[in-house]
Amino acid sequence: MQGETFLKIVGAVSGIIAALLALRKFYQWIRPIHIKLSVRFAKPSPDEICATIINRSGEPQYIVRCEARGTYSFRHIVMAHIRRPFIPPRLYPNVWFGGMVYSLLEGKHLKIESSQPVELRHQLRNHPLSAMFTPFFVIEVELSSGRVVRSRRMHAPGHWRYLGLKSTEDEDA
Repeated sequence: MQGETFLKIVGAVSGIIAALLALRKFYQWIRPIHIKLSVRFAKPSPDEICATIINRSGEPQYIVRCEARGTYSFRHIVMAHIRRPFIPPRLYPNVWFGGMVYSLLEGKHLKIESSQPVELRHQLRNHPLSAMFTPFFVIEVELSSGRVVRSRRMHAPGHWRYLGLKSTEDEDA
């Protein structure tokens, strides 16, 4: 009797551990990479958008595209869909994202081994064409498998935002 109870307990513990490992493997399959988004402010050199990409899966991943894209708040996106409920699905990216795209990947593609962190950067110049027109931005990474992974949203710093105001050079004239 005691042997059967012991075997049931061991079987239940083994089942729970197997289920947790299966859930972890499934999560790694859904989100094979992790993206840490950051910004750097440097006075003598231009500001930078930085992304640290970490491969969480057990196999190498190939990055085909890595971009910083401007995006809107969740409230703004929902209100746009409520105002125009019959937007064709092919136009959804126009509602979700702004027009400016900043490429962080310099080469054709990048191979990341398991648990390897890679830091990618893009320098923002002090020019209206480098300005952000949206209040937030995200990093979007496309893998060779076709999967697209996005980071969390981050507020665009105020001095990166283009507000349509005169620059300081125009005020001096």
